[in-house]
Amino acid sequence: MTLQRPPACGPQFDTMMAQIDFKLTNEDVDIPTRPMLAVREVSMTYNLSMPLGGDTARLPPELRENAALTEAINQWYKDNYGDRLKEDPCPGRMVILLDGDLYVLRVPRIFGSVNFVLTRQWLPNPGIGRGPATCNITQLVDGMTAAKAGRLSNVALDTIGAAFEVAVPAAYTLESSDHGLMFIARGDVETAVNGLMARGGRYGESKWASLQAAEKVLKAAIDRAGAKFGFTHGLASLCNTLADTGLDFNADAQVAAIQCKPGIRYGEEPCTRDEALAAHRASLELVNILSEAGAKFELGIDGLQRSG
Repeated sequence: MTLQRPPACGPQFDTMMAQIDFKLTNEDVDIPTRPMLAVREVSMTYNLSMPLGGDTARLPPELRENAALTEAINQWYKDNYGDRLKEDPCPGRMVILLDGDLYVLRVPRIFGSVNFVLTRQWLPNPGIGRGPATCNITQLVDGMTAAKAGRLSNVALDTIGAAFEVAVPAAYTLESSDHGLMFIARGDVETAVNGLMARGGRYGESKWASLQAAEKVLKAAIDRAGAKFGFTHGLASLCNTLADTGLDFNADAQVAAIQCKPGIRYGEEPCTRDEALAAHRASLELVNILSEAGAKFELGIDGLQRSG
C-alpha cells in the first residue's frame, strides 16, 4: 500500500502542522527543537526521506525531492513562533584550539542511530531516512568552512575527535540529570565558553566559571550519594567527601587544572588563554569521570563507540 503524500501547502498543511505542534507541545518539547522534530514526524508518518536543511543542489535525489516540504515546515514555525525559535537547541558546547585559533564545537541533538565520521571532506547535511545518518564531526565546529576543513592539520583533526568524545557524554549527562545543581552547572559551562570566545578573551572569568561548574557537579554527586557537602570552593575537599561515600575515582589532574581563587575574575590571579581552556575541558572531563565511576547521574546518551 502506497502512502498518500503529505500536504505541502494550504489549509490541509496548516491543519497537519497544528496537530503536530500540539503533540510536541504536550510532550514538553521546547519551541526551538520543534521544527526538527516536526520534520521527523512527517518523515516517519509518510515514510519519506527528508533533509534537515543545507544546499538542495548537493542533496541526493531521494532527499532533494522533499526539500520543499522541509522548507515549508520550517517556514510554518518561523511564521508562528518568530524569534522564539532562535534559542540554541544543542545540548552543549566546548571550546577547542585548532591550529592556533579558538573554535566552538557544538554537541548535536541526536535522534536514533548516527554514524559519526571525522574527515576533512565536506559532506552534505544528513537527512531523515532509513538507517543511520552520517555526520561529519568536523562540520559541528562553528564557523568551519569546507576550505578550512580541507586545510586542517592532523593535530587539529585529532583535537576535534578527542573533544567530541569528551563533550557529548558530558553535555548529555548535565542536561539529563534531574538535579538543580547540574542545571546550574550547565549555565556555568556556557559562561566559560562565552568568556573564552569573547573578543580579547575574559580568561579569568572563564576559568572561574569552570570551577563553579565543577564545584556544582561534585556537590550534586555528593548529595545524590546521601552525604552532606561543605560550602567551599575547594574541589579537592569536595572530591574527598565524595570518595568517602564509596565512589572510587581519580580526578587529581582535573582538579589541578580547574582550581583557582575568586579574585581571578578581577585579575588578582593571572590566567592565560591556555589555562582557561584547560580548565574548561577539565570541567567536562570531571563529569564523565564521575559518571563512569558510578555517580548517580542520569546518562542522557549511550556511550560512543569507535567502529573498525
